[in-house]
Amino acid sequence: MHSHPQLTLALDAAPAVSFDSFHVDSATALVRDSMRAFVDGKLNEQQIFLWGESGTGKTHLLSAACQALSQKGYRVAYIPGEMVNQPGALDGMEQVELLCFDDLQRLDHASEVDVFHCINRCREAETRLVIAADRAPDQLGLKLADLQTRLGWGLVSHTQFMEEDGLRLAFRKEFEARSLEVSDEVLSYVLRRFPRRMATLKYVVNTLDDVSLSEQRRITVPFIKSVFGEAERAALAGRVR
Repeated sequence: MHSHPQLTLALDAAPAVSFDSFHVDSATALVRDSMRAFVDGKLNEQQIFLWGESGTGKTHLLSAACQALSQKGYRVAYIPGEMVNQPGALDGMEQVELLCFDDLQRLDHASEVDVFHCINRCREAETRLVIAADRAPDQLGLKLADLQTRLGWGLVSHTQFMEEDGLRLAFRKEFEARSLEVSDEVLSYVLRRFPRRMATLKYVVNTLDDVSLSEQRRITVPFIKSVFGEAERAALAGRVR
């Protein structure tokens, strides 16, 4: 199967993740399960719109969908928010089997018509669509009313943060996946002092894994304090999405 060069570049922008690595609890499992069913062709929808705050896993779910279908030989494209406004970025995207728009709240008014026509072409070509933004379609402030209507076609799902117990369990699993043993005190400290986003917590785990290995030290609260200063903990709130 020949690949469109633009489609390959678009897919390269998506992190290599899976549905299995998307941590859930009782409050967040439905969105993950719906996305998995959508990718497997078991959901009677051609389009899904995901909306929710930064850090609730939208990019992970879009990327997992791309990876799952790409591994089966399907053509997929992932369009990050910074790319959607580029001239010609959406040309030919109806040729793929799955098209994902991420961070659509970054869409410029001047590009609304391009997205509108792209969605129409995808609908006609039976291309599946997954669209993500930090707000629901009717809260995006779009000037093109027809585009707002198009975004509401299909399933609209709200992504949410995990509750305390689910987040703690997911955090422990991230340590265990790297064969790291940590105490409840360590888990409580990190959850108390760092932003409670899985992307942030994974960054923390990866950093602690690297430093503890290089320095041959156990992961304790004093060790974490030595690795992450007060300024860096504050910066993580905005740097790791």
